[in-house]
Amino acid sequence: MNAYSFIYLISIFIIFNIYAGFGEISFQSQILISSSLIILFGIPHGSLDNILFLSKNKISVLSFYTIYLFIACIYLIAWIWWPYYSFIFFLIISAYHFGESHFSDYKLKFKAKNFVFIIWGLFLMTSLLFLNNSELILTSEFFFDTKQFSSIYSDKIISNLFYVSLFLTILMLLILVYKKFITTEDMFSEIFQYFLIFITFYLFPIIIGFTLYFVFIHSFRSLYHEYIYLKKIKKIKNIFNFIKLLIPHSIAAYFFTFIICYASLNNFLNISLPMVILIIVSVITLPHALVMTNFYNK
Repeated sequence: MNAYSFIYLISIFIIFNIYAGFGEISFQSQILISSSLIILFGIPHGSLDNILFLSKNKISVLSFYTIYLFIACIYLIAWIWWPYYSFIFFLIISAYHFGESHFSDYKLKFKAKNFVFIIWGLFLMTSLLFLNNSELILTSEFFFDTKQFSSIYSDKIISNLFYVSLFLTILMLLILVYKKFITTEDMFSEIFQYFLIFITFYLFPIIIGFTLYFVFIHSFRSLYHEYIYLKKIKKIKNIFNFIKLLIPHSIAAYFFTFIICYASLNNFLNISLPMVILIIVSVITLPHALVMTNFYNK
């Protein structure tokens, strides 16, 4: 069991006992728990994009922010004009991003590594959708602007994607072992970790289940990689320096998110809160994912 699996197992145990003690947790409480964890750990894991990119590329600070915000704005416009396809694109880039981060510890160098990332990421995403299909359909149909996504959660589409990605993931792990890119021990470690994720998606509502994965595996892994790298290039000396670097952009993200969500809740925007959160997360994810691809490749 690796460190990420251990931390994840502890988090599952704690949340499960909370459920056992209080019974079914209300939707509002789920939002509160998930938001608190994402604010503390999720958002900060992407707050060092500027430092990571500028340390590896010869580009001015102004150019970086201009390109970063330009990409985010283009994606925002795409959401306004083509929300259905923008959502599908978000699922795809999230799958790739999660897969890339997950396998970054193995330092895969072969040309087809991108297929490894997307296959594992699709398996993760389809597992989440497959195990929470009914909840997703009910939630999406409850809000006027997310109804259009219900067709994406079709039982037939999701179940087919789940079983295909399951087969491809098993095949991929066997090939990686056969080619000696990972060890047999690594393969069983990956299977065990995925089993924990699968159990989480099965046991908990989708908001809690995804948050646990996003925070305790994805975000913690990224924060660890960023900490080790910044310490290596002597940008920081200790964990306190690291936390100090996380604060400015995290606060900016909190402020921006609060303003937009407040506008939605008070009907200043004709967009439901779930749709607002979805757009904000996706618009931030695209440039962040590109920065992290650059980070891992260089």
